[in-house]
Amino acid sequence: MMKLKKPTKKQILEYALIAVVFLSMVVMIFGFYKTEYSYSMYETETRHYVRGTVTEITDQELTLSGADGEYFTGTQNIKVKILEGELKGETVQINNYITAQHNVVVNEGRRVIVCADTPKNAEPYFTLYNYDRANSIWILAAVFVLLVIIVGEKKGLMSCIGLGFTMCTVICILLPSLYNGGNAALVSIVTVVLSTAVTCFCISGLSRKTVFNVISACVGTLSAGLIYKIFALILSLSGVSMDEAESLVLISQSTGLKLGGVLFAGVMISALGAVMDVAVSIGASLFEIRELNPEITSKQLFKSGMNIGKDMIGTMTNTLILAFAGGSIATLIVLASYGVQYNQLVSSNYIALEVAKGLAGSAAVVLTVPISALVCSFGYAKHKKQNSSQIKEENQ
Repeated sequence: MMKLKKPTKKQILEYALIAVVFLSMVVMIFGFYKTEYSYSMYETETRHYVRGTVTEITDQELTLSGADGEYFTGTQNIKVKILEGELKGETVQINNYITAQHNVVVNEGRRVIVCADTPKNAEPYFTLYNYDRANSIWILAAVFVLLVIIVGEKKGLMSCIGLGFTMCTVICILLPSLYNGGNAALVSIVTVVLSTAVTCFCISGLSRKTVFNVISACVGTLSAGLIYKIFALILSLSGVSMDEAESLVLISQSTGLKLGGVLFAGVMISALGAVMDVAVSIGASLFEIRELNPEITSKQLFKSGMNIGKDMIGTMTNTLILAFAGGSIATLIVLASYGVQYNQLVSSNYIALEVAKGLAGSAAVVLTVPISALVCSFGYAKHKKQNSSQIKEENQ
């Protein structure tokens, strides 16, 4: 009978820290649901979005529209059985008006979301909100996680844990803090540091490699925020330059929300993933070089890190800029239809904001290369007297 290997003290500590990470996520999610917001733009106490199933289509008039008949417009008179809430089990009649903006064409048996407005002194009013996509989204997320675990095995599982923690910190800590007028710079930095530390720990465990990766990624991400501040000053950008400024101003008047802080936090979070990718990749490469050649000097390690980073700069900067371009195609097409001129376009708030955010993130990626190379070359070479097997054992 095979005897199970007793875990080391380091492994026990890592398991304990993973348990703490899970517990932290539970606490953050619980706190998020208990959070009370001091301002609400609309009164929604009588309005509920509930799941339902289309049981019958009593009448419909649909017409193909669009350049090549891409979508339907018209009306559908449908009956929907409510599946949850106070009206569970009831069947309601809904007039489904189908337009280019509200293009929700249904058939019998389709799961949908119904907006049920039930004021106390009036008849309830029902409208079709959208398709019920909740189960599909969870299934797709589960398939993604399964794919990561199958390909990455233990590393893939730990990566998913790190991703989950990052999402929890952004949604459950960063957003409520910004909404309620918290210090944007402080809460953004705390979010970045916590997310980076947990993600790097999940990837590399308790090791010097993790420490160096965290330092490199945090400094690189903070540089993105600093560079954006400089760009914003040069381009005369502020929170009121955002498309959502009008709504955010109303919120800020009641909660103390800082519009400039929303932009700063957005830049930090959008740059975090790419910066962390560069920092971890360079750190892992330099660790392997140090593993193969324990006598290598810090200068040689730094040079190797720079050479590795130069090959990454092109692809990672392209990633951020192309993400901006891809997300802006629809907006740019609309602007072109308005006959926008060059001087009008290049000086618009939209272009200035997107360019500032895109270039700040890309510049941070570029700066992360020498930062990570410097931190790792100094850290690994400093311990060159330690033999290779000890280093390898520590970082496993």
